Amino acid sequence: MVEYLPGPTRAASWRRAAVRPVLDAYAGSAGVDAVMLSGSTARGDADRWSDTEVGVFWCRPPTARERAAVARAARAADMRMVTAEDANPPWYDHIYLGAGRPDGLMVEVVHTLTAVVQDTLDTVLGSDVPDPTSFAREAHPRHCEPDPPGLDVIKGIVDGREVSGARTDIVSRWKARAASYPRGLAIAVVERDGAIEQFWRWRMLVERDNPLLLAREFSRIASQLLGVLHALNGRYCGHPSAFKRLDSLEHDLTLAPRGLAARLRASFTLPAPEGAAVLRGLVEETYDLVEVHLPEVDVGRLRSLFRSDRRPLETLPRTREP
Repeated sequence: MVEYLPGPTRAASWRRAAVRPVLDAYAGSAGVDAVMLSGSTARGDADRWSDTEVGVFWCRPPTARERAAVARAARAADMRMVTAEDANPPWYDHIYLGAGRPDGLMVEVVHTLTAVVQDTLDTVLGSDVPDPTSFAREAHPRHCEPDPPGLDVIKGIVDGREVSGARTDIVSRWKARAASYPRGLAIAVVERDGAIEQFWRWRMLVERDNPLLLAREFSRIASQLLGVLHALNGRYCGHPSAFKRLDSLEHDLTLAPRGLAARLRASFTLPAPEGAAVLRGLVEETYDLVEVHLPEVDVGRLRSLFRSDRRPLETLPRTREP
């Protein structure tokens, strides 16, 4: 279990020091507006398995030569360009410190354009100037697009620290804007992720003795459930891989079913019928919370989708006479 302490973990502390030459090398590169440490190392909850994430914001597209030069300047042991130079942003590099792949500390570098981040904020959060109390009830919540990659970008900005470069001011403005989670975004995420359909499929997969697809189905439902709960709590989360530590849910999500982490684990470890019952209870309790805290959402529609059923067919159904 993760213990929540005021300061960073030991793993986060030494990673921050190790990645410093990479941050400095990017900050001194021509064309870079700002560079930022992000992810678990920035949050302070990294463990011994954690990679390190760095965001680099360019005023223009970087060349492959510029990207490689930073790895050399930081004395990296290895570098892999995951995304080609002529691709659209973002571009990804994996830099390995201390040793080559896979034993070194991997620094996942995400390159993008400053203008793209600004457009992402406008799309996800709405283009009007946010109200500092925007998660409070609004007469007309502004239109927001719950784009998963965009939500990941904003989460990276919120988590980010150790910002350096020529335009640290722009990152400060991004952080200030993202600090207020719009109610309109919460509604949009809940309406999307709360539409948990075909829950009945678990019975079909049990009959087919297919534990692989059953685990995938339970994972889908759990991921959608966690997406709803993050939005309900005003927390950015775009991709299921962001749910790295179940115990952190008890700390991060104040509006959630009681015993969330333990019950999620149980849904995957209990026999399938019991695990399905646990998941069903979590989803229904989450809908209860949505009804109270986001009454703008049509929870009746979400419940109808979730509770829909399909009976197995033994014979061809008879058409009723008019």
